[in-house]
Amino acid sequence: MRKIITIIILLFACAICSVSAQERPYRIGIKGGLNYIHLENYGKGFYSDFDPMIGWSVGALFQYKKGGFVNYSVVPEIIFTSSQTNVDLIYITDCITTIQTIDIPVSFKVGLQLSKIFRPYVSGTIYGSYIVKYDGDIFYMLDTDESMVKDNINKLFFGVGTGLGFDLWKFQIEGRYRWNLNRINSEDYTALKQMGLELSCAFLF
Repeated sequence: MRKIITIIILLFACAICSVSAQERPYRIGIKGGLNYIHLENYGKGFYSDFDPMIGWSVGALFQYKKGGFVNYSVVPEIIFTSSQTNVDLIYITDCITTIQTIDIPVSFKVGLQLSKIFRPYVSGTIYGSYIVKYDGDIFYMLDTDESMVKDNINKLFFGVGTGLGFDLWKFQIEGRYRWNLNRINSEDYTALKQMGLELSCAFLF
């Protein structure tokens, strides 16, 4: 009887180890990185120079992967992004403009499983963003009593992106360029758009 119980326990342990050894199709992770996301004017407005500055981002992701040597994955994320642009206006220079957003990108990736721990991939992304904070003289206008009044801008916009990256063990390194499709309208600018490069590192559990 003891031998039978011992054999059952050993078989159960082997089954657990076998299941654990198999790669799960899904993984969750945390990520952070730097960005050069900046504003550009594609409509009417004062003459200005828009120069990108370094920003940062932090968030979490969920990855579902399917396939063998050639594989694909779907990766929804939720990211807090802070981006900065140095705007030179006609009447003021070095106007640091900050936009902070909650981003929800969904990426579609195709990769090659070159080894058990290394997988390069290409990706395409769609995303929605909501502006939670914006600041800078570009978003202010003179009221009738000559006081500075903060402009009300549209805070929800959508965009696309494309990038390259690789998985190395539990780390995921990625570079992605993004463009928002609809305009961020302000009092003095009718077609501000955000775009730029994102560099990130994620740890997958």
